[in-house]
Amino acid sequence: MSTVLTTPAQPMVWPGLIGNLPGIYSGEYPPEYSQYNTQYPGSKEVIQWVWYDTQTYVSGTTVSLTFFQSGPGGRTIDLTNMDVAGQLAAPKAFLLRAPRFYVKQRPLASTAAAAASAQVSDLDNVAQLINTGTYSCIIGSKNYGTYPLAVLTAGCGVYGVMGTAAATVVDVAQNGWPEARSIFTLSKPQFLAPQINFAVTLTWPAPLTLAGGTPAGSIPLMVMWDGDLIRPVQ
Repeated sequence: MSTVLTTPAQPMVWPGLIGNLPGIYSGEYPPEYSQYNTQYPGSKEVIQWVWYDTQTYVSGTTVSLTFFQSGPGGRTIDLTNMDVAGQLAAPKAFLLRAPRFYVKQRPLASTAAAAASAQVSDLDNVAQLINTGTYSCIIGSKNYGTYPLAVLTAGCGVYGVMGTAAATVVDVAQNGWPEARSIFTLSKPQFLAPQINFAVTLTWPAPLTLAGGTPAGSIPLMVMWDGDLIRPVQ
């Protein structure tokens, strides 16, 4: 004979409740289930972690991009490592120490510009993006920081180089020096509890004209959150 557990209108109060099961509703599980727990009761571990998400800037069109608002949804691991959209699945939590901004582009060959003219290049793409772009972090319903993109260095990637061959310029560039310590560190880390909504929005006052990309003018941008992940011990 099988037992069917129904969902009551109000949370069920079990006799002899214990709170050693994972999740924010740990006190609502039958105590006898604890003997089948797949995680060490009440134990947490802290590891270094980077949450990241990628959105595409479309040349001549984009003025705003929002990050961390979709889970994998068929996207590959190089684009995002979010488990769910816009929050951390319980009982995971996160201490944000350093936000970073990374421009995902390949070396670009272009015709050399005339003197005193802007040079179409990867370097120019980065310069345009950080010159007028801003980063805003919303946790719950509150703004926890608005910064110019110029301060949010990537701290990784290929460093910029530029060379010329006849009338051709070849270059690759990144936002900042590719050194793990060359990042913007928050003076006060920000704690994200489980199942609290959060989002990052990058904005520009007007569309930018960018070069390169596939299709042309489409440049993937990545926001990374460097910090500590708190999760159950298994």
